[in-house]
Amino acid sequence: MHSLHKPGLMYYHFEVSTPYHTVYYGNDMDMLQGIGKKYDKKPLDYQITVYDKFNTPDWIKGRVMYQIFPDRFYKEKIKQSPYWDRYFHESWYEDPFIEDDFKSGTMECSDFFGGNLDGIIKKLDYIKSLGVGVIYLNPVYLAYSNHRYDVADYMSVDDTLGEENDLRILCEEAKKRDIYIILDMVFSHTGSDSVYFNKNMTFGYQGAFNDKQSEYRSWYVFKKDNTYESWWGIETLPNTIETNPSFMSHTLSSLEKWMNLGIKGFRLDVADELPDEYIKALRSKIKSIDKESVLIGEVWEDASNKSSYGKKREYLYGYELDSVMNYPYRDALINYTLGKIDAKTFCRKIEIIRENYPKQVYECLMNMLSTHDVSRILSVLGGKSDFENMPRNKQKNIYLDNEEYEIAVRRLNFIISLLICLPGVPTIYYADEAGSQGLKDPFNRRTYPWGKEDLRIFEIYKGLLKERSSNELLKYGTFSISEKEDKILIKREYGQKTNTFIFNNTELSYTKI
Repeated sequence: MHSLHKPGLMYYHFEVSTPYHTVYYGNDMDMLQGIGKKYDKKPLDYQITVYDKFNTPDWIKGRVMYQIFPDRFYKEKIKQSPYWDRYFHESWYEDPFIEDDFKSGTMECSDFFGGNLDGIIKKLDYIKSLGVGVIYLNPVYLAYSNHRYDVADYMSVDDTLGEENDLRILCEEAKKRDIYIILDMVFSHTGSDSVYFNKNMTFGYQGAFNDKQSEYRSWYVFKKDNTYESWWGIETLPNTIETNPSFMSHTLSSLEKWMNLGIKGFRLDVADELPDEYIKALRSKIKSIDKESVLIGEVWEDASNKSSYGKKREYLYGYELDSVMNYPYRDALINYTLGKIDAKTFCRKIEIIRENYPKQVYECLMNMLSTHDVSRILSVLGGKSDFENMPRNKQKNIYLDNEEYEIAVRRLNFIISLLICLPGVPTIYYADEAGSQGLKDPFNRRTYPWGKEDLRIFEIYKGLLKERSSNELLKYGTFSISEKEDKILIKREYGQKTNTFIFNNTELSYTKI
């Protein structure tokens, strides 16, 4: 059993012994805590998360977040890169290119639409009209690809997006509207075409791949034949050694640079790939600059008991992350809306996260329905997720027919209503509110369809999100959830006000008492 005197996981069950036999009581087979079951032998354990006393930023709790994939949101004048001759689509409304290598599974992602920081600045009033209080930007630093997860320089804004001053202005203008900006950061790997690795010699002759004396050579794991470890075997993404003193010093300095431009926090890409020691250092660095900064991790499972590379992770013990992406809730919300789970199971899936997470983490969880890594919610609610495993060139033409679309819109109204009643930070992926469809990358990263929005869907999002952002009971109220007659009952209380919300997926209706 884990000690209560230091952070970690404590597991427990109950035993009742008589002179004749012992009866055990513990977690049931689905490991969702709550009501368990009796066993005749040692049972499955319950979990308690033990953590150090810590605070998470109050400012983010209850806000609405808006995720932007910068190349696809809005453009104000195309800006070419001095390092690569980039291809820009002639039409904003074209589909992204599919450049699959079916042997390696990699995609070039080298086509651009020209979305940039100036474009985001121009649309800040639009974003604010949705009740948004936080903007999460996918990577904005220099990189070869349109997604920019193959970082070329941690210290530079990508020229196609703009300049440092553009990012500063974005932060300043957003703050005037009570909106904070957080950035996506990728530390588990860099790009092979970067100032650090420089495999293609884009940045002169220096770099870890071509120069064994390079100051960056120690950041990577090379073999005798100069092959190297890469992220999931993708050669354009060489793995880094995050605890290397030089790498750590450089990347921590990059955080300080971005924060000096006005950035309020960071989302850590593939947190599972980052050592606990490194995440602790990241947290310590940003909190030393601004104690109200926020650190969010990309974790797809229950972050309280997540294991990676044979080790229990320490994300929620008080000295690493403030929050995580809440994929478990996404799965529960979608499966309940589609009728794949009943109300009782949904409630248990909500409660297990609440029980396992520290309260201060739970209050600022990133609750999203779509992201750049999963299919868009409208396509999912229209029943198209069964096509996600098709080849990408087949997915291109997967759209909802009229009947499917109408069903999806009704379900969308329902699921957003349910989302805003949950504690945490409801997060909208750009263009979902416009009715965009798309399965896996790159079709979940199509451009925002300016001038072609479905205004009916837009009004659903706008109405519900503005209610969430202006309603203190929904933002800060206490929360309880229960099931009765296969309906979900959510009770929120704040001050003298109490509301109970009833959800019934059978009729896809929503009633407030």
